[in-house]
Amino acid sequence: MNWLRRTIRNWLQQEEPVQLETVIAARESPRQEGLNFFLYRAVGGHVLESRIYNNKTDRSEGTLYMIHEDQDFATQVAQSIMLEQMKL
Repeated sequence: MNWLRRTIRNWLQQEEPVQLETVIAARESPRQEGLNFFLYRAVGGHVLESRIYNNKTDRSEGTLYMIHEDQDFATQVAQSIMLEQMKL
């Protein structure tokens, strides 16, 4: 059993250290400032989520828009963006 521990310890010591900057950059989420949109697939269409971060209140507010299959996708997205811009 000791030979296994030594082997694993030696193997771990030979490994190069992980660069945290690379890992963090790969998992970095979108910026919270401003207006963010997220698009999800759903049964029968899509769900468009918009998020607005307010610095004054330190809160993030979200709105969901349902886009059905039979609706024109581009028109519905454009209308959703226009509504969110009017809120600003």
